[in-house]
Amino acid sequence: GVPRRYSAAGPTLPPEASPPARKRSVKSTLFFLAKVTVAVGLVGWLVQSGQLDFKALGVLFERPSLLAFDLGLFFLGACIGTFRYQTLLRIADVRVTFRTMFTLQMTALFFNVVIPGNIGGDVVKALYVARDAAPEKRTTILLLTFVERLLGLSSLILVGGVVCVVQPSVWSHALLRPMATIVVALAGALIVGGTVALVLVRMLGGRLDRYTSGPSKVSKLLNQLVASLRIVSEGPKEIVIALLVSTLFHFGAIGLFTVLTNEILHTDTAYSAVATVFPLGLLSLMLPISPAGLGVGHVAFQKLFEAIGIQGGATVFNVFVLGQNAPAILGVVPFLTLKKRGELPTEA
Repeated sequence: GVPRRYSAAGPTLPPEASPPARKRSVKSTLFFLAKVTVAVGLVGWLVQSGQLDFKALGVLFERPSLLAFDLGLFFLGACIGTFRYQTLLRIADVRVTFRTMFTLQMTALFFNVVIPGNIGGDVVKALYVARDAAPEKRTTILLLTFVERLLGLSSLILVGGVVCVVQPSVWSHALLRPMATIVVALAGALIVGGTVALVLVRMLGGRLDRYTSGPSKVSKLLNQLVASLRIVSEGPKEIVIALLVSTLFHFGAIGLFTVLTNEILHTDTAYSAVATVFPLGLLSLMLPISPAGLGVGHVAFQKLFEAIGIQGGATVFNVFVLGQNAPAILGVVPFLTLKKRGELPTEA
């Protein structure tokens, strides 16, 4: 759950946990250990079967240009994430300087690596912003975390769909055609479904809350989704800007994945071919059966690459994900700076 207390040093948890809270904590720990077991098992199976080669990580050091590409993409993503969240905060009428927001973004990336589950860092970032915002704005700020994730996912699917549509060669390739069809269908469903959902939110207003109310996890998720769509409908300009800048990172990420594929596997794989499987592979990371999708993502890319006639997808994904996660450790420096500073300057 979301911590309920805020201090000068940052968000804090209540000092004592109730028995039900301790029970939930034990359950969460056991669930996390089970996910770790799944991840280790899948990675171990890939290594034993020769489908995952950790030695390929050396390509980032053997090719300085690749390392520069990897680090450049990482910091571009950090800057894009900073600008995107800055833009979304305008919906809540919250202004934070780019320098401060970049510090928070790097801190979030650090926590995404050290805290189980990708959402950890984004929650930390939102709590730091909410800490110094007016109480009535805090709920919106926290919901914007969910909105930001939806935008990141949407831009990924849209980028894949656009590449597939504008590249005729994808449709003439028998192995790529099924993948391209799925990606384009997802993009179409996203556009149509998103439009319909926004229209319903505007038409039904508060009545949707009654339809989605309830104690179940599904009801809570639907409530969160409805509240997020309400925020989206209130700031269409900010949403479009945030969506467009998100696509820049995904275009670059597909480019890096393509270069890594050709360097590691010694192939001549086209950018468009990678774009047909990249969104589907990253979507697999959403499955809550391993920490940050490790193991699951490896298997997904291995099978997706095999589907288009290429062996070694797990190895390429391994180099890509470790290359993008390793620099996030640098986020510990701005995090310590935030702890010492004790306050976040905001724009007038």
